[in-house]
Amino acid sequence: MTLPPQTDGAIPVGRTEAGEDVLSNGVAGEALISICIPTWKDGADALLASLVRLQGAQECTLLIFDDGSGDSDLTRQLARQILRYPGPARLITAPQNAGRSHARNRLTELAETDWILFLDADMRPDDEDFLKRYLDAAEASQTPALIPGGFSLRHAHPTDETRLHAAQSIASECIPADLRAREPGRYVFTSNILVHREILDSIQFDDGFEGWGWEDVDWGLRIADAYPVLHIDNAATHLGLDTDKALMAKYGGSGRNFAYAVARNTAALKTTPLFKVANTLSNLPGKRVIKSLSGMVAQARWLPIKLRLTGLKLYRAAAYAEHL
Repeated sequence: MTLPPQTDGAIPVGRTEAGEDVLSNGVAGEALISICIPTWKDGADALLASLVRLQGAQECTLLIFDDGSGDSDLTRQLARQILRYPGPARLITAPQNAGRSHARNRLTELAETDWILFLDADMRPDDEDFLKRYLDAAEASQTPALIPGGFSLRHAHPTDETRLHAAQSIASECIPADLRAREPGRYVFTSNILVHREILDSIQFDDGFEGWGWEDVDWGLRIADAYPVLHIDNAATHLGLDTDKALMAKYGGSGRNFAYAVARNTAALKTTPLFKVANTLSNLPGKRVIKSLSGMVAQARWLPIKLRLTGLKLYRAAAYAEHL
């Protein structure tokens, strides 16, 4: 892959041994935290526009890893974004797509700080103190730790097509820190987490997960067995709400990952309601009919949202039952 001829002022740094092209904004300085953003065919406009306005941005390095989008227009767009960032910033463009786990592991290798903040490209920090809270948490930590900040939908604008995903997120993901702390390893959502390098070096994301789902839960559970997991209330909004069709596709296609996660974290996941229902359905001859009917309920927008959520949960369990 070659860089587009116009990079709007960003400075070409060169090419890594892995064949990745690197652009820099030319700003030098020491940082406490590296903000690491994996992206694929996403300009991360809302996230990057918000980061430049946050308190503490100058104390953080920004790393954007384009996981093989193969889009020169997107490269130029991201190059313009790193030029606006007040601290050191780099754009790394991979020659081909290798998946989310690989992208995060690669960002870890490229980061030069002890503390790494992972943010997904479709996130947006909820307020201007977002980075400051993480900087304070890093400075206060006496040992390497994983510090999840949490989810919200504060800046999201659900539509009829994405209302189901919004309801699912509120019920299962937008959880305050004190409740997440009761099962610290299970509530590690890698869309918004601060983590020490020592942990990343010793417990990496597992490339055995394919596609979407469960690699972050597996990672969080393994970390909780060895390091402190310190949940705080420092939420970012998930802007990328899925349509009904996209959400069903993710749930329907993540059964293999769920089974893989259960095999690796049996004690933690076999006690969950999702596993219990999926395991029960796995022994029923009519599980495919249940999957079809519950999927229809989940996507019926004229039904009450609570009933649709019940249908979504049952659909997911039936989809996972096929892999147990």
